[in-house]
Amino acid sequence: MKAKKVAALVLAGVMTASLVTGCGGGGGNDAPAQDQEQTEAPAETEAPEPAADEEAPADTAEPAEGAEDAQPAEAENETPAAAESTTVRGELLEAAKIMVAGAQNKAEEIQVPMVISVMDMDGNLVLLHRMEGSLLASLDISQNKAFTAVSLKMPSSDVKELAQEGNELQGVAVKNAGRIVEFGGGLPIMDADGVQIGGIGVSGGSVAEDTSVAQAGLDAYAAAEALEAASGGELLDTAMKMVEAAEEKAIEINVPMVISVVDMGGNLVLLHRMENSLLASLEIAPNKAFTAVALKMPSADVQALAQEGSELQGIAVQHAGRIVEFGGGIPLYDADGVQIGAIGVSGGSVAEDTSVAEAGLAAAQ
Repeated sequence: MKAKKVAALVLAGVMTASLVTGCGGGGGNDAPAQDQEQTEAPAETEAPEPAADEEAPADTAEPAEGAEDAQPAEAENETPAAAESTTVRGELLEAAKIMVAGAQNKAEEIQVPMVISVMDMDGNLVLLHRMEGSLLASLDISQNKAFTAVSLKMPSSDVKELAQEGNELQGVAVKNAGRIVEFGGGLPIMDADGVQIGGIGVSGGSVAEDTSVAQAGLDAYAAAEALEAASGGELLDTAMKMVEAAEEKAIEINVPMVISVVDMGGNLVLLHRMENSLLASLEIAPNKAFTAVALKMPSADVQALAQEGSELQGIAVQHAGRIVEFGGGIPLYDADGVQIGAIGVSGGSVAEDTSVAEAGLAAAQ
């Protein structure tokens, strides 16, 4: 059987001062060798190709009568299993979708736009939605509330008293680069067995409003019923359609991805992390989207312009390293051809990232 070539892929060294927290940047291309192993996995289980396609030795005897007819049928039976995708959305991501929909519906009900974040037990984002009109500061605060709920394994509202002078958590708020929050809106996520699997953080209203919205998310998860999220504004609604289509494409090509959408200020509107996607992609995906709005061009176009002697030489070290020089970040335009944001995708090869981003853009048309 012909051996498949394995492309050497190297992570991009894209560091960020952006709102996404809890992950380190990479260097070089967008997918390291270990990720390539993941995306090439189906090839390892492929059935051998029919003998008719292989070069037979000179002294091989002629096949028995009817053998040619039997071999293709055998290969046909084995091919679908070999091509089956092993990429999944992930249990926590699916749970996060329900929680965020429940929380978003509650926010719409009380007429307070919110930022809603869900993190895993490592303190890394799984899903983030930013409703139109929510406070820009809430992008950090909602994530930090979720981080507090997982890092201290308690509601963020419980921290305040424990952090008072003389109490057992005195000074904790200045630890972890200021990510510990001492007021309500961050709640632990417990599974059916009472095991904590993450945290939800909500910000945008009063402490009572934030807490009620976070609790609505947990209640939706406990009910285990899929919900349709209320409108979060035109850009968020569009981003949700784009991410759904992009996720389907990622599953089709068997590569777990991080998919992000930003507005024209380069601020996250939605971030969506599939199970087993690269941790570094949590920074790279938003940075690709940021590049597409900051320079108003696909990130793939930056490389040639950034070469020594070219007009954008040195651009990659600007904006705290958030400029990406390879594909996967594409501008988003409205029906009138006006740019309104961008999508950024990371997790596979540059070609794979670009194809997933393009699938997302197609859904926005």
